[in-house]
Amino acid sequence: MDGKDVRSYEKDDLHRKFGVVFQNDMVFNDTLRQNISFGRDIPEDRLTQATKDAMAAEYIAGLDGGLDYMADIKGANLSGGQKQRLLIARALAAKPEILILDDSSSALDYKTDASLRKAVFENYGGTTTILIAQRVSSVMNMTNILVMDNGRCIGYGNHEHLLETCPEYRDIFNTQMGALA
Repeated sequence: MDGKDVRSYEKDDLHRKFGVVFQNDMVFNDTLRQNISFGRDIPEDRLTQATKDAMAAEYIAGLDGGLDYMADIKGANLSGGQKQRLLIARALAAKPEILILDDSSSALDYKTDASLRKAVFENYGGTTTILIAQRVSSVMNMTNILVMDNGRCIGYGNHEHLLETCPEYRDIFNTQMGALA
């Protein structure tokens, strides 16, 4: 990583380089602020920016107490999309060097998903982003796309290359984007 053997990093230093969001990650019975800061010393301006970039600021502002709103265990008092945006804000808050989003926008509508991806690419341009998604629209603007089927790589390249060379990707694209085969 950055020309350095990852085994030479202290574990905590290595962990700090990553921001990770899983589709069904954990929301704790605590304030939204604490769920985002996650025990890290995150300045208020970074918390605010992370919520904006994660498309969470608007819904948080509408909650009683804003960032001090108390989330129930497992975020039971939040919608699926609200939880996912909260978790994305958590990952973005520390400005990670590597961001892994594992189907973390599955509960978001297409417009919010697109706005979130735009904010990530505009405000975290130096961050290596690994995006795992079921939606072609979520990955089609990525530099490189790896198409997998049953644990096997069946296609690799950018969107245009995959449309030409990977029948499975083309089929998914046509099905999801409404194009005729």
